[in-house]
Amino acid sequence: MNNWLILALLVLCSSCCDTHIEVIYKYESTVIKRVDECGISTFYYGGISSKSPKVWAKYSGINDGFAGYLVFGKDGKVTLLSGDGYFQSANNSTNKFAYKEVGSGDVSLGKGVYYIMLATKVERKRNANTGSGVKVTYDD
Repeated sequence: MNNWLILALLVLCSSCCDTHIEVIYKYESTVIKRVDECGISTFYYGGISSKSPKVWAKYSGINDGFAGYLVFGKDGKVTLLSGDGYFQSANNSTNKFAYKEVGSGDVSLGKGVYYIMLATKVERKRNANTGSGVKVTYDD
């Protein structure tokens, strides 16, 4: 009986991190692919590969996560403006994808701007009818 309890706890604990959500943000010909896995959300410029320019947010805990904006430029450049969260970047030698921190009231939704956050259902609602022109595909 005690072994069954230990096995049940192991299964329960190991299944807590089986989150895997993919989101595709497309503006004109520029694509950002987002992958959410346990404790990290990674935004890839173009395709998902180890060489792609990327920005990621790490988080843990019940009241943690991230929020910000994807700002698509006419020249194919994308800036992730982070309003909340711990972001880092890599592989940006092309200067196509960068991030910077901003205040929560510093950005307005509009053409080429899309609000992002860990909770994709809230993200969808907040971006409804903004006229951003960003086409988004959620896999959930």
